[in-house]
Amino acid sequence: MLLNLIETLEHDAMACAYIDLNAFPDIRSFASALASLTTEALETNKDKLLKMFSGFQKLRPKVTVEPDGTISAGLELAVEEKDSLSALLEGMRHTEKLAVKKRKKLVVIIDEFSDIEKYNGQSIEKAIRSEIQKQTHISYIFSGSEESVMLSMIRDRKRAFYKLGRIMELGPIERSAYTKFILGWLNKGSFTINNDNLQRVFEIGNDVPYNIQRLCNVMWDYARETEAINTPLIEKLPVIIAQQDSPHYEMLWRSASQPQKMLLIALSKDPTAKPFSRDFQLKHGIGPSSSIKASFDSLIKKGILFKTLQGSYYFVDRFMPYWIDYIMKTIR
Repeated sequence: MLLNLIETLEHDAMACAYIDLNAFPDIRSFASALASLTTEALETNKDKLLKMFSGFQKLRPKVTVEPDGTISAGLELAVEEKDSLSALLEGMRHTEKLAVKKRKKLVVIIDEFSDIEKYNGQSIEKAIRSEIQKQTHISYIFSGSEESVMLSMIRDRKRAFYKLGRIMELGPIERSAYTKFILGWLNKGSFTINNDNLQRVFEIGNDVPYNIQRLCNVMWDYARETEAINTPLIEKLPVIIAQQDSPHYEMLWRSASQPQKMLLIALSKDPTAKPFSRDFQLKHGIGPSSSIKASFDSLIKKGILFKTLQGSYYFVDRFMPYWIDYIMKTIR
């Protein structure tokens, strides 16, 4: 989705730089990548790039010769680790000056931005916000898959990114386009599936691309013999995935207290119910509301649940409720 956005922006003559924080374990690598990628988005001439890179004080040029003989230019930290944040800000200031000089707008997309906390807590958030507020030619898109963490960054008054920009919650991909893609994929393997069963795959996966992909991969593997995809197989798919991911779920399960486990069991059974209502609490033998709130807060921090903008709570992993249902049936 982000790559499609980049294509659209570049078609409209805007420069774009994409950075996935998962690829950078520390500030020094992030600082080098941010300065390199944003500069390269604005200037493609390698000689000019090297000249620009040599002008940095806390970053230095790094030239790499690829296996095919092509030469690529980049940056690496030229100072001690403790000065890596200063190097990051130097790169951001340089990019703004370059964008002004080029009279060009730049869009910087930082994916999995919730991982920013892994560097040095909230100090880097404050430094980045301070620099962003001075810029006029650069726009930023911060995206992340951990919705609850992203929301806490921009909704908490004590956090640096509080009300920094507009919040955009992405909805599901339109089914018609996805349906055409999946049917084409299945036809190549001579598989048959009726529309009701295909729509059920979307429902089980909550229209999330990653979930749909997992379901379709398992569906492909289990339908190889008959090449026919029927309703019993569709309903079995999430359970198969839950069993495949059991070691991960077991680790999460052990991290939860007994009240938290009871809440997770209740949510797996009634995902759309109101957990603070008296009916829900009496039905599942949990409560009071203060205890449920504390459990929710803890489960969100552990990455098991997330809270939506509307205040609803859901499992981060769509297939974990199926695993909980599976182990509860096994216990019985």
